[in-house]
Amino acid sequence: MSPDPETTQPSSRRSYLPVPLDVFCPDQPLPFSLYSSADDSTLALACPPGEALSAGALKVWRDAAVRVLYIDTAEHRLYQQFAEAAMADIIARDDLPSRRKVELCYATTRELVREACDSSNLNLEELAGQRREKWADSLATLVCQDETVLDGMLSMLLHDYYTYTHMVNVSTMVTALAYRMGQRDHDKLSMIASGGLLHDIGKMRIDPDTLNKIGPLSEQERDELQQHPVLGLEFLHGRENINPQQLRMVHQHHEKLDGSGYPSGVVGGEISTEAQMTAVVDIYDAMTCKRPYRDAIAHQQAISVLTEQAGTKLNAEMASLWKETIERAVAGADSD
Repeated sequence: MSPDPETTQPSSRRSYLPVPLDVFCPDQPLPFSLYSSADDSTLALACPPGEALSAGALKVWRDAAVRVLYIDTAEHRLYQQFAEAAMADIIARDDLPSRRKVELCYATTRELVREACDSSNLNLEELAGQRREKWADSLATLVCQDETVLDGMLSMLLHDYYTYTHMVNVSTMVTALAYRMGQRDHDKLSMIASGGLLHDIGKMRIDPDTLNKIGPLSEQERDELQQHPVLGLEFLHGRENINPQQLRMVHQHHEKLDGSGYPSGVVGGEISTEAQMTAVVDIYDAMTCKRPYRDAIAHQQAISVLTEQAGTKLNAEMASLWKETIERAVAGADSD
């Protein structure tokens, strides 16, 4: 369908959400209604459910530098399912630059993880299954297709205090670090991206009051929080689509080489390579994220902490490679 300003306007009593125009392809039937901005204050129906946008309609919007269309909030779940299914198509498109593909996949996955984390019954089954696999496959494919996407994807990550953002960030970061360490196998990169996405899934079984507390934790609350690697391992153990390396990423990402970590206090080579990589980027992202009780730590301060812990608590080679990787991404973002 083409943009039509005469199309019936939606009810003003409804609420609407912006969605990226780039998610949509021509002749792709939509399971929800899609709206365009008719002017600064009103929306017009652009495509009813069951119909598809035409190539002409998409071109008109793109030529006019339109970045978003709109969906009814009541149909958000339908849009999420559509966007998730569209990830493979987004990766294969020739009309989008690699960075934009990463942005779309990141935004879609972050929203899906948010939904899983915010579920009132803590229903994380989908996150542990196909959702994780789709994101990981998309991320590994993009990195293998175009390594120049690495700097761009690291510079576009959000840094808020939400657990779901942190989980997607760590997945992205640990994949980038693995690539910088020489990993080029798609399936192994996908496995690492999956483990990174799941690394904090045990936090979803922690009391939200403890997880979101503003101010210092009591000793009892700290002990509770430090159980999240064990809770994550218990939740994922025995699943056919989770391998031992991913389980160790979940269980060991807070362990330290000198045995001062948790939950088991294992040392050195007892910590898996993938878990050691996860530990480096997990610390960096946690420090550079804004929290309710503190501002984000500056990039250079976070790098200083990693440097101080390198060789004693953290793998020195990984910490050094991460420093090089993230500083290149930060420098590229500053020059844009």
